[in-house]
Amino acid sequence: MPIIEEETEVSTRIDNIYEHRVILFNDDFNPFDHVENCLMRICFKSEKEAKRIAMEAHNKGKAICYEGSIEACETVGEKMGEEGLTVSVS
Repeated sequence: MPIIEEETEVSTRIDNIYEHRVILFNDDFNPFDHVENCLMRICFKSEKEAKRIAMEAHNKGKAICYEGSIEACETVGEKMGEEGLTVSVS
């Protein structure tokens, strides 16, 4: 039985690793193709996922574009900002 408890603890710790995220906000000046290219290149999204995230940000005002450690999210957020996109890390 202790083995199951250990697996549960490990699984819980793994689930909590990616508690940080980068939020992409809609803006009126970046073209969709630029946003999609940044999502693919910087956030490692497929073309289909990049289109979905860009459309969600456009329609709802914001969308989660990346999840990971705080260090990874800060790096992604900085690179997205350098491309002229409006993002926040939380």
